[in-house]
Amino acid sequence: MKRTLVTPPVYYPLVLDQVKNHLRIDYTNDDQYIQSMIGVATAKAERFLRRRLVTQTWKVFIDHWPDGDIVLPFGKLQSVTHVKYTDTAGTQTTWTAATYYTVDTDSDPGRIKLRYGQTYPSPSLAPDNPIEIQFVCGYGAHAVQTITAASNASPIVVTIAGHGYTTGDTVYIYGTTGNTATNGTWIITKVTDNTFSLNGSTGNAAWVSGGSCVKQAVPQPILQGMYLYTGDLYENREDIIVLPGLSDINRTWAAKALLTPHILWEEPSA
Repeated sequence: MKRTLVTPPVYYPLVLDQVKNHLRIDYTNDDQYIQSMIGVATAKAERFLRRRLVTQTWKVFIDHWPDGDIVLPFGKLQSVTHVKYTDTAGTQTTWTAATYYTVDTDSDPGRIKLRYGQTYPSPSLAPDNPIEIQFVCGYGAHAVQTITAASNASPIVVTIAGHGYTTGDTVYIYGTTGNTATNGTWIITKVTDNTFSLNGSTGNAAWVSGGSCVKQAVPQPILQGMYLYTGDLYENREDIIVLPGLSDINRTWAAKALLTPHILWEEPSA
């Protein structure tokens, strides 16, 4: 079985500002190092969870059709781009979704299911990696968007053109000047396609400029586990208290405790 990354994620699950706040760092000397730690923490979390966290595209190759559903790896399946197979004559054929199969993105891990009355293709397959499946997976893009206004009101109403958020989404806002009460992690209520309010917020000044916003698509327990991984990786952070009254607890253990409920246990067939 072969797996190939086609399109890597553009962003990590955490931005630099989030991790610096967790580490209580307000200087820039270590920014490059901390950014690299975010990459390491992401890899550690993904390896432990058997998942890929942020939107990315993969190809998997399998040697034969399964007896049942094709269960895809990495969890949080968003879509299947194509399924192709190559026969012993070297002819590659695209298997048509509308006719032969459906894509189950509700299950986790996601899977490809035969339509009623259909069977897998019968031609003899080429000996090496004859079946190719390309798919998109991940909790979401974690794209950074630019804020163009933030009202000095209760609640604060933030303006981002075509933000794409829905009521109940969690966002992280940073870098806002003037109305600094905007900064932080918030659950939002969509007002219009270009505005949303921050639940429970109250402005503290007129918005001056700046501000970036990231939808937190990855579940908070996973992000909290990643914070603990970055704390474990960062120098001079060995005495942090991660749970009340347990100052000497091993942070890696605490991170795994947060991550474990999200492990992708089911074995993929692709």
